Amino acid sequence: MKKILVTSNIKYDKYGNLQNLISQDWFQFLNRLGFSVFTTGIINDKQIKSELTKINGVIFSGGNDLFSVNKKRENRLRDNYEKKLLKICIKRKIPILAICRGFQLISRLHKGNLDKLTGHVKTFHNLKISNSSKFVKFKSLKVNSYHNYCVTNVSKNFKIISRAKDNSIEISEHAKYKILCLMFHPERYNPSQKKINKLIKDFF
Repeated sequence: MKKILVTSNIKYDKYGNLQNLISQDWFQFLNRLGFSVFTTGIINDKQIKSELTKINGVIFSGGNDLFSVNKKRENRLRDNYEKKLLKICIKRKIPILAICRGFQLISRLHKGNLDKLTGHVKTFHNLKISNSSKFVKFKSLKVNSYHNYCVTNVSKNFKIISRAKDNSIEISEHAKYKILCLMFHPERYNPSQKKINKLIKDFF
């Protein structure tokens, strides 16, 4: 059984203790696809390298805002941890699935644009797959949306696969590395869930 690392949302509780939070949806979703789920807290470089020897893919999940748009210390901690994790994954050629915040983080690291737009919270989008993709083999998808900040531009190293009606980017993939970026949440309900299940299972 393949083992997938899912990054966690982090926050400080009222006592100042740092908590790592991961939605139960991820465990249920990935287990249904036949994967084992693994997660960690904020760990150092040596621990990251050690843990990555045990896994077959990494999901950079949603949750916190990026520190660049919300100056909370937990956002900075998560940004720093995930930047290190991303760098090691690329070096070791570990498949990366970036979801919502994960897409935002990767986009900003590669000089992409991030803008606050309306019409993307608790709604659905009909997406047309406008460009050929290494991973997305469908012509259309209907997906959920739970974010305030949208990716509006990506670097030349990324290929845009689909946009929402307001031209924000919903799906993108790296031209060289096995990195797939999605603004929707595959672990939550989507009208095109069967297609999305197949997409994620085939990706890993």
